[in-house]
Amino acid sequence: MDDLARVRFDPTSAAKPRAAMLGRLTVLGAGRWHSPLGGRPAARFIAVRGQGGVGKSTVAANLAIALAGLRSRVVLIDLDFRHPTQHQMFGIAAPVHGLKALLREQIDTMEQALTPTRVRNLYLVSAEGLAANARSPNVEQQHRLLEQIWELDADVVIADLGQDSSEDLVDLFELGAVHLFVAAPEARSIRRSYNFFRQQVIREIEHVAGGTAEGAMLITGLCNAAGTGPMAEFLARAVGKPNIREALTQALAAFTGRLVGNHVRNSDQADLLHAASRLIAEYLGIAVPVLGVVESSAHLDATRISGRPLLLGSGIDRNVRLFHSMAEQLLMEAEEAEAPRCVARPLPPADLPGPLPSPAPLVAAHPPAVGVAARDASGAARDANDDESTNRDGDGVPLPTSLGNYMRRHSRYPVDWLATYRSASGHESPVRIFELSISGASIETLPGLGIGERGRLIFTQIERQPDIAVTVMDTRRPLGRAGLRFDGPEDVGTALVAIATAILSR
Repeated sequence: MDDLARVRFDPTSAAKPRAAMLGRLTVLGAGRWHSPLGGRPAARFIAVRGQGGVGKSTVAANLAIALAGLRSRVVLIDLDFRHPTQHQMFGIAAPVHGLKALLREQIDTMEQALTPTRVRNLYLVSAEGLAANARSPNVEQQHRLLEQIWELDADVVIADLGQDSSEDLVDLFELGAVHLFVAAPEARSIRRSYNFFRQQVIREIEHVAGGTAEGAMLITGLCNAAGTGPMAEFLARAVGKPNIREALTQALAAFTGRLVGNHVRNSDQADLLHAASRLIAEYLGIAVPVLGVVESSAHLDATRISGRPLLLGSGIDRNVRLFHSMAEQLLMEAEEAEAPRCVARPLPPADLPGPLPSPAPLVAAHPPAVGVAARDASGAARDANDDESTNRDGDGVPLPTSLGNYMRRHSRYPVDWLATYRSASGHESPVRIFELSISGASIETLPGLGIGERGRLIFTQIERQPDIAVTVMDTRRPLGRAGLRFDGPEDVGTALVAIATAILSR
């Protein structure tokens, strides 16, 4: 274990809450997250969605492999009834009779539907054999599937969901799942990600304030192409009852969603995903951070049809490291959560709630002059809301404001540098810099940095060890991550970026 790993995972030097959590972990030699010894906790549910062709099944498959590598028993369920591909991705020509047999009551439990994969601790429930035009499961079948999902002996259950999945089964499953939406760095995909999370917010409002005038007003606003404005302002203005406003605020704060970028070619495209995350946070009131950005590569593309996912191949590249990092983040965040949300045990069919009242149609007419600046691969600006096909194909309402308002001023570059952070009190901590721009850096260190804290960042691996004043702008405590703004001369940041780009171009 290197020195940085020892410091990051040393309980004696961490804050008390962190030390308490670390006391329950077994640490690998490489400093990676490891599941606790002893009893198995409740399953972690992860729902992966995205429009067709964006690579959601590829992301789901590789995440499942990475999670299984962390000693988790993982079940990957292919719930894309119309286009099941997971058995093909793993090169399984004849999977065990899965969802088809369970729906037809040819087998009794989902455990009998598990197909072993070549990955230890990873099992697949295939939808192979279901006709492309198969009817959606009826209420009894939906309950049966939900009951079997709940009963699975697993640490993590990952559902690969079809883009047109709208059955009550999926709705019920997603109520307690971590939502991963896979998006490409292009206008239509980003617009769909916004509208997916908008529908999740509508669902949360229906559960918390359904039947109230305040809830109806919020839903109407969210279904309107004109939008509601920033969620915090809208709640303060439209919800006059403090108890309802507090309940809605808590429900939105508890929402667990993540964005995963795919087919990303450069830092400007990666920034589109981060901009979408910031826009969603302001206008929908939910935190949907970017879990990771998968780089476009011929190697990754080839694995989609090779029957051997990326993480089962030879060699280690940035995408391989990224999938392992995303898996660790998901498990660490689950362990750190103060009040984790889990899928509730399903009710008997007779007690299943009826369908929630449908909100106003989500397909909006094309609005005039609503600009969303989004840059394509060449960096040129284009207007996502001027893509008429998105309106015809039912992608939902346009983005509420220009995405350009949320773009970073400077491009960011991936690095892997060791440095030292010196607090205002003089305390020094080793840090890892994993992203850099002219105006700031993203770091990993022991949790404990607070927003607004000032200090200095010393680049110990760079010649002459540049020393620059910084301010902590954001933190993700469970991961020990923080974003720092450079307060020193801009020429220092420019010189550091030049070094980073020179390394990347080698």
